[in-house]
Amino acid sequence: MSATLRLAIALCLVTTATAATLQERIDSAAPHATIRLEAGVHAGPIVINKPLSLVGERGAEIRGNNKGSVVTIAADDVTLSGLRITGSGLQLSDDDAAVFVTGNRARIDTNVIADSLHGIYLKKISGAQILNNLIQGKTTLIAASEPVEKTIGSSTENCDTTLVSNRRGNGIHQWNCEGNLIRGNEISETRDGIYFSFTNNSRVENNLVHHVRYGLHYMYSDGNTFENNTFTENAAGAAIMFSKELVVRGNRFVNNRGHRAYGLIFQSSDRSTLEGNEITENAVGLSFNQCNANKIVGNRVTQNYIGLRIGSNSDDNQFTENIFAHNLHPVETGGSDVSGTRWSVNGVGNLWDDDFALDLDHDGINDLPHRELDLFGVLRRDFPAVAFLSGSPVLKLLRFAQERAALPGANFIEDRASLTPQFWKLRAQRAARNVISSSTK
Repeated sequence: MSATLRLAIALCLVTTATAATLQERIDSAAPHATIRLEAGVHAGPIVINKPLSLVGERGAEIRGNNKGSVVTIAADDVTLSGLRITGSGLQLSDDDAAVFVTGNRARIDTNVIADSLHGIYLKKISGAQILNNLIQGKTTLIAASEPVEKTIGSSTENCDTTLVSNRRGNGIHQWNCEGNLIRGNEISETRDGIYFSFTNNSRVENNLVHHVRYGLHYMYSDGNTFENNTFTENAAGAAIMFSKELVVRGNRFVNNRGHRAYGLIFQSSDRSTLEGNEITENAVGLSFNQCNANKIVGNRVTQNYIGLRIGSNSDDNQFTENIFAHNLHPVETGGSDVSGTRWSVNGVGNLWDDDFALDLDHDGINDLPHRELDLFGVLRRDFPAVAFLSGSPVLKLLRFAQERAALPGANFIEDRASLTPQFWKLRAQRAARNVISSSTK
């Protein structure tokens, strides 16, 4: 063997033995550098404590050691893109996550996150962009030689064990944040899909959340906007609580079923706008309790077991241009006083299923008020069999009578300007005429 060949082999061995780990590459990189990760598995956990970009080639994975968080972003202006990130710990008390962020303006884009507790955890930050990620929760525990802790799995046997829903983490978790953007992500098999707590002035757009507990779990957070998201096949589509001044527009809350499941719950939330949402095929479509001064405009509430549940201590909520159709029980008041709710705004009410249409002036608004009767109230919760009476001749007769004169002692809501199906057609015709008129001036 020549001296040159021996030297080349020695240099190769030295280079291999001293190849930098991912953490070493991060530590030695200049601020604002871009580190490109080659295809293959790169060992975590890692901590990023300077502004830089970590970009994965196709097949690049950062794999944790099942302890703590896999990637910790502890600096401002960090980008993670194109990576598969797996293998966090499972300690809820420690907020273990695939990606744990405490730096402002992080951009987490087009990653696949799996086999971890929380997917992306944002803590006391602002200006983050969480875009186009696929987040899949951890659902099973691998067989171990020691019994699995009973509070984590569903059994203590030494076999693959299901990780029950309430012991999983959330897909995207925000705590005490401001002004973040969450767009285009798909989240499944987590505890809650997107979790808000004390997080304000953020946007959530075009996400798909399915097969979780709550698609959106939301508390003590104000001034946020949710547009064009789909929450489907969850225990509840969204639970929005103790918040104000929200915009919930163009979302789909579809097929969230189960015992006492909901499409959208509003609890103790005020001065918000719900507009143009589809709420369909849920156990309870839309629920309001202790809510004030909300605007509910142009939503489709259809094919639910209970279309609308509205409870006590709510005042000045305004319903207009909504469609309530093909719900087995259109409205449940539970005997609560809902007289503070307005069922029409500026002379425009809502469309109700099986409404008796009398529109002599052909303006799309019924000439008689619509009264929606709630005969069963909370009985249907404890005695589901009452659902079989919903289409009975006796109930139809009572509804017919209620349309013409309020029955004494009955629970009902009254829409004094209920709509006919022609309302939207007439509006579109008027708008078209106005456009033509304006163009000819």
